[in-house]
Amino acid sequence: PDAEPILSVMLSGDMPTRDLTEFADKVVKERLQRITGVGQVTILGGRKRQIRIWLDADKMRAYNVTADDVVSALRRENADVPGGNLELSGERSEFAVKTKGEVKRIEEFKSVVVSFHQLALPTLLGDVARIEDGAEDERTFATLNGKPGVSLEIRRQSGQNTLEVATAVKAEVEEIRKLMPAGVDMILARDTSVFIADSIHDVGFDIMLGVLLVIVITMAFLLDFRATIIVAVAMPTSLIATFFAFYIAGFTLNNLTLMAFSVAVGLLVDDAIVVLESVHRKLEDGLPADEAASKGTAEVGVAVMAGTWAVVAVFIPIAFMDGIIGRFFYHYGLAIVFSVLVSLLVSLTLTPALCSKFLSKLHLGPFAQRFENVHRMLEERYRQGLHWALDNRFKVLGAGVATIIGGMMLARGIPFDFQSKADRSEFLGQVDLPFGTGIAEAKEVSTRVSRALLGMPDVKTVFLTIGSGTQSRINRISIYAGLTAKRDRAVNQFVIMQQARKVLAKAVPEATHIEATEVPWIGGNSSFNVAITYSLQGPSLDVLREKSAAIVALMQADKGTFTDVRSSYETGKPEVQIHIDRSRAADLGTAIRPLATTIRTLVGGVNAGTYEEFGNRYDVRVRLEERERNDPSKLSQIQVRSTNGNMVDLASIASFNIEESPAQVDRRNRARTITVLANTPPGVALGTATDAMQKLVSQVGLPPGYKGTFVGQAERMKEAAAAIGFAFLLALVALYMILASQFNS
Repeated sequence: PDAEPILSVMLSGDMPTRDLTEFADKVVKERLQRITGVGQVTILGGRKRQIRIWLDADKMRAYNVTADDVVSALRRENADVPGGNLELSGERSEFAVKTKGEVKRIEEFKSVVVSFHQLALPTLLGDVARIEDGAEDERTFATLNGKPGVSLEIRRQSGQNTLEVATAVKAEVEEIRKLMPAGVDMILARDTSVFIADSIHDVGFDIMLGVLLVIVITMAFLLDFRATIIVAVAMPTSLIATFFAFYIAGFTLNNLTLMAFSVAVGLLVDDAIVVLESVHRKLEDGLPADEAASKGTAEVGVAVMAGTWAVVAVFIPIAFMDGIIGRFFYHYGLAIVFSVLVSLLVSLTLTPALCSKFLSKLHLGPFAQRFENVHRMLEERYRQGLHWALDNRFKVLGAGVATIIGGMMLARGIPFDFQSKADRSEFLGQVDLPFGTGIAEAKEVSTRVSRALLGMPDVKTVFLTIGSGTQSRINRISIYAGLTAKRDRAVNQFVIMQQARKVLAKAVPEATHIEATEVPWIGGNSSFNVAITYSLQGPSLDVLREKSAAIVALMQADKGTFTDVRSSYETGKPEVQIHIDRSRAADLGTAIRPLATTIRTLVGGVNAGTYEEFGNRYDVRVRLEERERNDPSKLSQIQVRSTNGNMVDLASIASFNIEESPAQVDRRNRARTITVLANTPPGVALGTATDAMQKLVSQVGLPPGYKGTFVGQAERMKEAAAAIGFAFLLALVALYMILASQFNS
């Protein structure tokens, strides 16, 4: 699945969180993940039903029971085990044998035998634990405009059409609404497909407007209604016939192919107008319509083909560029090639046929004559200018060369970017809190974040999640903000994003990092979520940490070029480290692995089986009571069983330290790496920012054996620049070869 969800469905209402999660998991999620193209459906803010076994440390000590005893008993005493087949009557019939030992009612867990004693009654689970029909630990949270609920994040499969998947999911959501329990609402909290649909609608409108303008301009210059109709017929004929080429090539109608059509609208009529004008002149010379159509087309046929092949020579290299930019322009370039080749066929076949049937010698009325007078005046001015240019050819050539040189000099000063910044009326954000922040504190901060963003004039939707993503960090608040429509506000999205950064910094002063980013155009890779991703690689993590910290400090000081600056190396994660005295543990007969397993069971909890009810299975989780694990000092009271059966206190064989550790250590190409990430403020191009960062890296200096490379958008931008340059040179060579062969000169 892609890194970012395309849709988020929010469930909220008058229902306990556990029951709401049950409906979301068993009904909504099951139906959504069956949709073609859906890669993953993740539940946030929910708490699934769990059978909780809360252990009491004092009672366990009194009954001489360890956590491993409890877990082993649950796995031993709560099981249905197949017993094979029982053959009867000489194997003429048989019965399956199964030992039914699973717990049927929650109350029966209290009767599970944990340990047996020779001179006393056996110890039952109810003697050392409290059994609760409860819910899993709260590790995620979701709110929509400050109202909590259960969210389902839908990610598409890589390579699937976002619009098709989103449309199918929304149709299924409408069907699920009919099954909703009373008092429960289901809302689309996030829908990134809206921008795509709006973009396609806008491009479609632009195509229709372009066709209309072409018809009007053609009428203004040809001054012939019949000729204009012929041109108007040629355009949609070429466009519609191009769909057959799309079908053969397996193309889809998307933003790029539709933009190609909008560009091609002007190219499609070029050939038809040239042929039409030639036929029109033959009619003015007095030739019959059939003969005028034949001779007029033959006269300009070579020129029409030369023009078409010249366009093909330009766009074919664009279609076959390397890298990710080539994936984009492959459909764009070939869509134009298909359409102009079809327009060539139409101009040499359909257009002459229509001219022979419908065109006649033109008779201008008084109104049209005024336009004709303007045309003759423009023609005369053009003739005078052409004569002057031919008489001063060296001046004209010099001006042309100077224009080329000046254009190249100006082009070097134009900032380079990977993609244009589009106002999508939505953006993503992130607020990182200090490591060690609990879920309760993160929820309180999320309320402040939601209130602060909703207080901004152009923000209409704020969808917050905690514990989302692959890392599921509860100290990170992920933000999706929906804005009012672009036409209804005076400022663009990027100004609002800059304002949001300031508002969040004021609302959450304890945050360690705040950022606001665009909704990524490219899915499947989180490195595209930020503009700049710079990877430092080398053998020593300490050196990488030192150099990355210096680079981050310099970037944070340059607020005019960089924003949202951070490093992937994050320290400060509190960790209780338990150090075992091996010699002491050996003397007491205690092994390390059982000891570590006991600590994990009591502190973090483990699943010790399942409980079935009405065809559904729920985890049975064993964990120490919260009051007995809410302080690191209480861990010393944990007991383990030695090899001779005696109970050993953890404090007698271990020491406890609270240390800070890195949240994660990354590797790239099998080398240790620390990544520096940043965005650019409004008005700063990616190329400008990468050049500035290169200078900062040179200023800091990397020792031998260490290197830094751009990845993500910056890396693709350099690939795109090289690919476009190569395609440009190849197009020039191909264009020259085609024109030389056409004109034999």
